[in-house]
Amino acid sequence: MVARTISHYQILEKLGEGGMGVAYKARDTHLDRFVAIKVLAAEKVADPERKRRFVQEAKAASALNHPNIITIHDIDQAEGIDFISMEFLAGKTLDRLIPRHGMRLNDALKCAVQIADALARAHSAGIIHRDLKPGNIMVDEHGLVKVLDFGLAKLTEVVVGQALPPPEDDATRTMRPVTEEGKIVGTVAYMSPEQAEGKPVDARSDIFSFGSVLYEMVTGQRAFQGDTKMSTLAAIIHREPEPLSPTIPHDLEKVITRCLRKDSSRRFQHMDDVKIALQELKEESDSGTLSGAPQPVRTRLRTIVWAGALVVVAALAVGAWFLTRQHPRSQPVVAPLTTYPGEERCPSFSPDGSQVAFSWDGPKQDNWDIYVKLIGAEKPLRLTTDPAAETGPAWSPDGRSVAFVRVLFRGQSGVFLIPAIGGPERKLVEFRSRRESNLAWSPDGNWLAFTDRDSVNPAGESSSLYALSIETGERRRLTSPPPHAWDGAAAFSPDGRNLVFCRVGPHAFGELHLLELSGDLRPTGEPKQITLQRRIAHNPAWTLDGREIVYVSFSETSSELWRVPASGSAAPQRVELSGDRAESLAISRQGNRLVWQRRLVDLNIWRLGPQGPGGRSGNAVNLISSTWDDDSVQYSPDGNRITFISGRSGHREVWVCGSDGSNPVQLTSLRTHSGAPRWSPDGKRIVFDSTAEGDFDVYVIDAGGGRLIRLTNHPADDAVASFSTDGRWIYFTSSRTGRFELWKMPAEGGEAVQVTRNGGHIGLESPDGKHLYYTKSRFEDSLWRLPVGGGEEEKILEPVIGASLAVTARGIYFARPRQPQGGNPIEFRDFSTGKTTTIATTPAPIFWCLSVSPDERYLLYTQGDQIGSDLMLVENFR
Repeated sequence: MVARTISHYQILEKLGEGGMGVAYKARDTHLDRFVAIKVLAAEKVADPERKRRFVQEAKAASALNHPNIITIHDIDQAEGIDFISMEFLAGKTLDRLIPRHGMRLNDALKCAVQIADALARAHSAGIIHRDLKPGNIMVDEHGLVKVLDFGLAKLTEVVVGQALPPPEDDATRTMRPVTEEGKIVGTVAYMSPEQAEGKPVDARSDIFSFGSVLYEMVTGQRAFQGDTKMSTLAAIIHREPEPLSPTIPHDLEKVITRCLRKDSSRRFQHMDDVKIALQELKEESDSGTLSGAPQPVRTRLRTIVWAGALVVVAALAVGAWFLTRQHPRSQPVVAPLTTYPGEERCPSFSPDGSQVAFSWDGPKQDNWDIYVKLIGAEKPLRLTTDPAAETGPAWSPDGRSVAFVRVLFRGQSGVFLIPAIGGPERKLVEFRSRRESNLAWSPDGNWLAFTDRDSVNPAGESSSLYALSIETGERRRLTSPPPHAWDGAAAFSPDGRNLVFCRVGPHAFGELHLLELSGDLRPTGEPKQITLQRRIAHNPAWTLDGREIVYVSFSETSSELWRVPASGSAAPQRVELSGDRAESLAISRQGNRLVWQRRLVDLNIWRLGPQGPGGRSGNAVNLISSTWDDDSVQYSPDGNRITFISGRSGHREVWVCGSDGSNPVQLTSLRTHSGAPRWSPDGKRIVFDSTAEGDFDVYVIDAGGGRLIRLTNHPADDAVASFSTDGRWIYFTSSRTGRFELWKMPAEGGEAVQVTRNGGHIGLESPDGKHLYYTKSRFEDSLWRLPVGGGEEEKILEPVIGASLAVTARGIYFARPRQPQGGNPIEFRDFSTGKTTTIATTPAPIFWCLSVSPDERYLLYTQGDQIGSDLMLVENFR
């Protein structure tokens, strides 16, 4: 196989061989990256069961998205060879790393926490590994753990009476066990008792196997072993492992013992609980407070004597420190850096941390320019004066220049340099990007990282990170995202050996990834995902020591600052001082200052009408408003009532009022985030989405209040629902397949059916019930149409604001993105003529949801009446 090419993978060397196949290192000639290829030996391909399990490995693993689980790129067949393409890992399997007498305690706990986190993620998706062992756990040179080989994964059986997802659409559940009762599958030494006896297993079987692995990590010996496979199985079923060494902490011994109980009902019941217990032990180990097992009395007395002496010495030292200490450690102080009208965003510190460059839309909010402000001074210095919009400033490491992005024309931008004190500009490169691009300097000042749409993909389905040489103009590709993904918002580590960036996938979530770089700024491997929050992680910045990354975490309900270890070895933690609605940020090179953008938004509901001659609407009036956000508005079928979302009670709840905005009544009291309410065709019920149970789910409530029913109960997000014209179905968007697609289910609840295959966010059925109109995101997007009875999707027009649509018998109303000359158009597309006319142009930005009265005389929309932001400065940041 070596030197052979399969599909577009050039086989380079053999990595290893296991029960499921042979692994090779290969080069992906399309994306020019190293991958690992696992293939079945030719004589095994004919075995249907083995081939089925091989395919299942890819499906099970590809359904997971976690920094400690192997990333599957592709599953394919070429020249009669079945293979999986996955990320290539430069490291060793755990069985090659465990010394004869066991690993150092802290190293073992560091690995164990990551393994437990990976299994907890798999179990939450309904996947049991079934073959966990040291040989299926890889550790790289930085201590990052990856769990491999889900080839024996048994998909969780559905409980009798539970709603069943369609097997062809759900990668993590099935109605049949993968292996029949009585058939033993897995590696003998690490099996659970129930697995060894051929009984049905669940996630607790993995917990037992994990206990066996952890035992071996700290002792260097297997928990259960015999001269033959049968004797090993007998040991697992009937015998306890040898007692642990007295040097092993008693609390860790208790964790291992509880994992290895024969009776599954007496083990840990959830892997999350194991992970938490190990995290606490690791924290104690890191701080030096983790104690060993109980000691004999004589040993304890001797220890107490020595401990007493140490306490006296420590007390004297602490007393001396307090006497000589002059300045206590300062606490963080937060204060506004800018308070100008409009929006200030995209801050960047000067190298000495005394100045901040930023983008501002100006005193009259008529043009985005680059400004510089000295901390402690009031008036900023304006660097640019071009009528085009400029954003994303980045101060050069030598402090002499500021790089920035200028929008040249639609879809085309340029990277420019300007002296930090003002002066002539220099254009470095032009590029294409559908999203706002930021810039990142390499620490040596020789390169700038930026995002460009892939030139090999004219449709612009993905965007990659590139490095630009300041001296020669050379462009170097740094990342190769999958189709429909976007890499951006990059930041170099202080030593220049790592690049952190955000990868936004087709599911609309964005997670931080870390890319290792060589000394000459070339990728040394594949990016590693370090966050898993199912939010959008954006605008990362490194701390002074390079150990942590601070970033903005966006969700439907909040926008906050978070921090995560650069190794990805621990879960992200919220930065408490930032509050809500935080956006772009920067950290000074001295590490003691942080500045972030605090966004100010007030959303209110406006009404256009009555509609006059020529289809143009009359004046707009503010119909529903408060000091909190009011949005997501919809007319009832008879036009007498309105439902909307308001935060005026302290939480985003569903409200109902009269068509003139009178008599508002709160319909839900879920005390969480709810959104996107829509009426049933008979006006008796309202469907909406909410995070009342954690993830987004679809709910329905009587329009007069009272009965509330949860319709979806899937670990994925289900949201943005609407009724079919006949009221029999409810459409909704769901991330069940790994990206958001449109699904539908019976209006009374039941099995869901996938509708779209290439993305779908909001779906509205036409009044005649023949077509489904939809977009693929809630942001700037194209409008698509699909026959309800089945058929090919058709692009209708672009661009539109993805969540602002209203379909009538005559045509479709929609909102366009803000135009370069100013204003946000609301337009109408006539079905009969295909003609598009502008109904009105609003001065302020339009947000999600349009609604038209039944007689089409009035139109409701959400408008941002106060849109602005200030820059906030944190002194003594740590």
